[in-house]
Amino acid sequence: MRLESKVKVEVRGKVFGGEKNLACIPMVPATREALVEEAKMVADLNPDVIEWRVDYYDQAGDPQAVKDVLTEIGPSLKNIPVIFTFRHQCEGGFKEYSQDVRLATIQAALETGYADIIDVEACNEKSFIDAVKAAVEAAGAKLILSFHNFTETPSEEFIYNKLIEEKELGADIPKLAVMPKNFLDVLTLMKATYRARTEAVDLPMITMSMGDLGKISRVIGDLYGSDMSFVVGKAASAPGQIPVAVVNELWKLLA
Repeated sequence: MRLESKVKVEVRGKVFGGEKNLACIPMVPATREALVEEAKMVADLNPDVIEWRVDYYDQAGDPQAVKDVLTEIGPSLKNIPVIFTFRHQCEGGFKEYSQDVRLATIQAALETGYADIIDVEACNEKSFIDAVKAAVEAAGAKLILSFHNFTETPSEEFIYNKLIEEKELGADIPKLAVMPKNFLDVLTLMKATYRARTEAVDLPMITMSMGDLGKISRVIGDLYGSDMSFVVGKAASAPGQIPVAVVNELWKLLA
């Protein structure tokens, strides 16, 4: 039986931290034409959540262009919650953009009404996080504060404290992704998640161990306190993601 969070976050009828682990499909196309096509395809797969990694988009540096295309694809997303992620290059972003451009693009996306959740890194300067929080709150959206380490898995204490830090910085949903070098690293991630869920973080959380070694965390992570898994629709946005149909079947077997 999965560990629910004390605080639930509901977005377009989907409950983060509730009785069901959520499946999120990322979209990473580079062009408007590809994005329009992929949005329809992903929506037809009926995931719980969709993420648009706008840093992969070839017009990501143009806030108006991002706003226009999000307005265009929004109706085709079938009222599925959208995580809007303009990832910083230092934590896996596809390309480097200034903080001013990132903030302006996030604000433009929120104005469409289709960016339901904004994901930014907890390592950003406080002024940037505060500006994003203000825009998110004004739009009635939600905030993910995230941490990524694509090289290694930090200690259990580091992971535990990072999730607490994200909560204290104002996240509605703390998120953390790390790279394992062995299966013990995967257990470290899941144990830290369990501790955070049972001891210190009453919010929904998203944690994962990446790569092939970490795939199991995307299947059973909810038993330890993670509330959403990223799965593959058309293309993966991080190493170790599993096709949505496979994950859904595995979850049925474990239910």
